[in-house]
Amino acid sequence: MSAPLGTLRHAAAAFPDLLRVSWADMVAYRAEIVIWFLTGTLPIIMMLVWDRVAEAGDIGRFDQPAFAAYFTATLACRQLTGSWVVWEINQLIRTGSLSPALLKPLNPLLFLSAESLAEKPLRAAILVPLVALLFLWRPDMPLPLSPVQLSLAVVAIGLGWLLNVAIQVCFGCLAFRLEQTMGLYMVWFGLWALLSGYLFPLELMPPVARAVVQVLPFRATLGIPVEVLTGALSGWDAVGGLGLQVAWVLAVGLLARLLWRRGVRRYEAYGA
Repeated sequence: MSAPLGTLRHAAAAFPDLLRVSWADMVAYRAEIVIWFLTGTLPIIMMLVWDRVAEAGDIGRFDQPAFAAYFTATLACRQLTGSWVVWEINQLIRTGSLSPALLKPLNPLLFLSAESLAEKPLRAAILVPLVALLFLWRPDMPLPLSPVQLSLAVVAIGLGWLLNVAIQVCFGCLAFRLEQTMGLYMVWFGLWALLSGYLFPLELMPPVARAVVQVLPFRATLGIPVEVLTGALSGWDAVGGLGLQVAWVLAVGLLARLLWRRGVRRYEAYGA
């Protein structure tokens, strides 16, 4: 028991240094981050589409300002919960670059997680003026940013990021047995876009479908942070949403740990 605890303490102590190194890399390659940022701006397009649809009348509880608020929150949450860990793991395995990474004292997944986290301040810096422009366009959009609600939203975004990383690690680890797993991940991404609230609010779905989608991990990665940020989930409902996120983080995190350990053993047995 003491060895795993010691490993965790060592990793926790080293993680701030990993963040500083990763931040330096992100600043050096900030143009690449801008490109990645632009690939996650689909919510702006969906905002314009649903804004035009809502011209004919409200859709459920959504009028034009409500749609603007929803997709502004979706844009922010998508940028802050996103990750590219699955691409990095595939690259490390296919090229054999994982071999020297495994010789380092820290798990390579810590380096990848630190890289994913370190670029969030740069994304946020790009996000702020864009959100300000959206508020100028729709100054009446309702976003109840009370201190409590904002704190819950920050936690929900953090859990969404953790879950997204864990899911991508699972798909990345399949590359230990398959040539590459990006095709499989893109199938997941397509389902995620439909069932996470990325393209439309989940509450617009039929009641039976919504009851199923509500508890799936797709919503836990994005839908719950968006719902908390927009005030659709507040109070104990928001706490329940965070609880669902924690449950998925633990479940998928354990699966990712199992797949990584088995994959590394197979990798070391056959060589790079």
